Amino acid sequence: MTSWLARSIPAPWRPATLTAIKALHTAIFASVGWAILVFAWDGLKQRPSRRAAVAVSVAVAESLVYVSNNQVCPLTPLAEELGAERGSVADMFLPDWLSRQIPLVSTTVLLLGVALHLRALLGRAARRQGAVRDIR
Repeated sequence: MTSWLARSIPAPWRPATLTAIKALHTAIFASVGWAILVFAWDGLKQRPSRRAAVAVSVAVAESLVYVSNNQVCPLTPLAEELGAERGSVADMFLPDWLSRQIPLVSTTVLLLGVALHLRALLGRAARRQGAVRDIR
């Protein structure tokens, strides 16, 4: 899918383009990881908020892109077609055995965040319901 884009980049521009793609890929990888951690942290602290909603939206959007692209980030094949030995960001920073675990770990943390937020929201609803009964 990215072959036509890689072919359209002139040879002298490929090294700079590859560097830009790796930088963008790294920024996205870090942002999504941070969003998942923020979402789980806010759930642990029982602080459902707009920040948590934005964080989970970012994480879910990236997950949909990742899953719909056969569990490969779309930037990975583009980086490889431009000459990178490995296009995956995780492979650049982490040992291979750990980078293979990132989808499992991030999904687990994301689902934990969902459970913690549900607990917080249900607790808040129960407290409100109790306050309404006290007023009557």
